[in-house]
Amino acid sequence: MEIRKYESEFPPIDYFITRFLVGDKRLFEQETKVSLPTLVPGDVIDIFGETYIIESREFGFNEDAFFTVYYMRKR
Repeated sequence: MEIRKYESEFPPIDYFITRFLVGDKRLFEQETKVSLPTLVPGDVIDIFGETYIIESREFGFNEDAFFTVYYMRKR
């Protein structure tokens, strides 16, 4: 049996970026080495003493990072 070394076509992701937006305003952004728990539309979270409802989310990639963008509204 022949064992070959696997060469990935893409480099590994170095970090994860999570952005929270209310309308066009970026409320908060966090960069981490591990992904944060996933929120789904309808989830309620507290940020800086305010309560928000997740309306939608989007995902994206670049060469070194994975992005999760959450769109929220105040509760």
